[in-house]
Amino acid sequence: MKPVLKAVIVISVCLLAVIAILVGKNNEPDNMSVVPVDRNLPRLLDLGSHSCTPCRMMVPELAAVSEQYSGSVEVEFIDVNENPDAAQSHGIKLIPTQIIFDATGSELFRHEGYMSREDMTAKLTELGFSPSSPLSEE
Repeated sequence: MKPVLKAVIVISVCLLAVIAILVGKNNEPDNMSVVPVDRNLPRLLDLGSHSCTPCRMMVPELAAVSEQYSGSVEVEFIDVNENPDAAQSHGIKLIPTQIIFDATGSELFRHEGYMSREDMTAKLTELGFSPSSPLSEE
């Protein structure tokens, strides 16, 4: 093999390695840790994926629960494809998975699979969490 061809191959491999490293760094989530907005509130955490059909079906359900329990329960979604560490740290085996935590961060309930807003609100009520009441204007 000619020295020029060897040099071209080595340079090409090096460039591809640098590109792969840079692309890998750009694909990492900006926020690797998941920190609740309000640590004093109980939390309903849904772990799923934007590419999963049952997970996408959960979007309006979670939005409705979030609105209904605004100020009472924090509702949060984590895409496990974008944040695999969250999936591992929560022991996720199936998506979507919903986990309800109390205000101290202790797990109270876990459900795997699609969960309707009615089922989520029933479970929150069963665990003693009340929907937020509308603010009265005086």
